[in-house]
Amino acid sequence: MEQNFNEFEHNHEHEHGHCHCKEGCFKYALIFFATILGAFLAFYFVADYTLKMMFSPEHQMRRVEKMMRQMDRQMSKDFNKDFNKEIMVIGKTMQNPVGISENDDSYIVTVALKPFGNSAKNIKVDVEDDNVLKIEGSNEIKKGSHENMINLMQAYKLQKKVDKDKMTTKEEHGKYVVTIPFSAQ
Repeated sequence: MEQNFNEFEHNHEHEHGHCHCKEGCFKYALIFFATILGAFLAFYFVADYTLKMMFSPEHQMRRVEKMMRQMDRQMSKDFNKDFNKEIMVIGKTMQNPVGISENDDSYIVTVALKPFGNSAKNIKVDVEDDNVLKIEGSNEIKKGSHENMINLMQAYKLQKKVDKDKMTTKEEHGKYVVTIPFSAQ
């Protein structure tokens, strides 16, 4: 009988030992699957949120507005730069003959006449309907058998609306001065 009891105890411990192993393996398997499920759900929610943001019209409009503000700041910054920088001419550089400034009620465009044969008739300043200032100038220089041509074309997007019909021009001290008043609107 004692032998039967020892066998029973041995078999019970052996089965119980396997039971601990099965419980431990099951516990680790559950932890593993819970971790995988948690990672999948986290990825799913992040991906879902990102995709919704990418295709959201409101998000796209905010991005476009941000880009437009950046472009507007850059254009404004470029417009307000010193316009007396050098420009490239084939074979040499020369001072930019165009200067633009702004006062309380108008833009003032100043063009040096020397590169254009000291004549205002070689210069054309106009404002297009989309508020773009265009400056064109040309001059043909003949020296002996050599002939050189100077052509200039510059365009600037004006920040403030202007009244191009009230534009005035005058020549003074070797410069062509164009005053373009701001629009009353």
